[in-house]
Amino acid sequence: MRTFKLGIGIFLLFLITCFSCSKRNQEPKIFDKLSYYQPEGFKDSLVVGTFQVFENSDEQKGKKINLFVAVTPAIVRDSQMEPIFIIEGGPGAPASNQSYFYTEIDQSYRRYHDIVYVDARGTGKSNPLHCDEIQTNYSPQEYFDHPFPQAKLEACIQKYQDSVDFNFYQSKYMVDDLEAVRQWLGYDKINLMGTSFGGKVSLMFMDRYPNSIHRVALHAPDAPHFEYVSKRGSYSQRALNELFKLCEADSLCFSNYPYFRNEFQVVMDRIKTTKVVQSIQWNGKEQRVALTWPPIAYKISKMLYSDDQYIQIPYLVHEAFTGNYTPLLEVMDITNTDTNYFFADGLWFSNICAEDLPVALRNYDESEKESFLGDYVFATRKYACDHWPVQHSKSSDLIAVVSDIPTLLISGHFDPTLPPETGTEIVKHLSNSQHIIIPYMAHMLGDLSDIECYDRYILAYFEGKEDQLDTECFNEMKPGPFKLPPTTYKIH
Repeated sequence: MRTFKLGIGIFLLFLITCFSCSKRNQEPKIFDKLSYYQPEGFKDSLVVGTFQVFENSDEQKGKKINLFVAVTPAIVRDSQMEPIFIIEGGPGAPASNQSYFYTEIDQSYRRYHDIVYVDARGTGKSNPLHCDEIQTNYSPQEYFDHPFPQAKLEACIQKYQDSVDFNFYQSKYMVDDLEAVRQWLGYDKINLMGTSFGGKVSLMFMDRYPNSIHRVALHAPDAPHFEYVSKRGSYSQRALNELFKLCEADSLCFSNYPYFRNEFQVVMDRIKTTKVVQSIQWNGKEQRVALTWPPIAYKISKMLYSDDQYIQIPYLVHEAFTGNYTPLLEVMDITNTDTNYFFADGLWFSNICAEDLPVALRNYDESEKESFLGDYVFATRKYACDHWPVQHSKSSDLIAVVSDIPTLLISGHFDPTLPPETGTEIVKHLSNSQHIIIPYMAHMLGDLSDIECYDRYILAYFEGKEDQLDTECFNEMKPGPFKLPPTTYKIH
């Protein structure tokens, strides 16, 4: 009997030892490959480093790019839960920008999951392709000129023509980079969290490397098989119409702006048909700026991206209707002449000119001109792409992704660029998917109330526990009150 017990003990010890070996083998290599770094303003540290890939990853030779990689380590290290790779939008925004959010010590996402940020090639700290001339306006009047003047485009092209092949900054190469980083860091399966353009990259990753993925969450995603450049006018008009209805249904908004629809039309017609000049203060001097409608319409379209901004639009329109354009020009920030490095415009051109524009040319409809934005987005992008030296993507790279990988897709009812109908089209091809439409969300989350509902559900989804939650709380995620005119006091 004693011999039996000894044999069982040795056997159990063997199992424990093998389990420990297996567990060590599964532990990612982030602490071997990356170094600790605590950026200013962070309450906790990241681990960061670089990983080299070939710019021409088709042939695996020639110039190499250093990809910037950062990880917020999970607090509970032995959880063995899959990491979450953050796939940022744009194209042109670096994923590492999101690290400020996820590295908070009490952040729920990082309790059991490493959070991984790979700045896509051409963005952030991964060989960024910035066009300083285009990303800078040197005077307030430039905000009302063409956004991509030929001279500025040519200056940016000249800057990179001897060192960069723009053809290798398409989405498929970003996908291959992510897979290479996954292997380098020693992860088995990963979760993907893709936002906007990051949705396209995530879907392409699902198609090319399905065995590397555990689960996927897509926020207002783009997709390889469609583009929004040719439809931005109609999508923006739809969002504005929804804002009209929201204001009319809101007693406070309607009582202050009962003629919001009409005032918007009057302001648009006035700026389109007459010369509207506004005096502003810039560099300590008074300057007169001639307003043009397309850049103003584009700003309104961009404000429709987020609830904390779309609630300001009735106020801005009303003030402009009365002849006071100052609030509108302030939100346009036309006196700001700093270079904006948030997006890398060289990457942006390379990507959309290769992937979006060819599809936009086939999809373009003259009816776009009937929207308040018109075909401004299509026309200005086409102009830039007519000059940008990049080849069109193969049509075989831009097809609908068919997959049975568990995928959560979240759309915003107010989204002016990738509305719910685009999400519905994506999930038609995903047999194991769930599509949630948040009633008051636009493209981004903004300042909607009960934001914890969103985070709780996504985390539960990654952990396969979404069935334990209902989706009713998404209906309670509401915007703040509409911005109202300043109170006027009468002296009696």
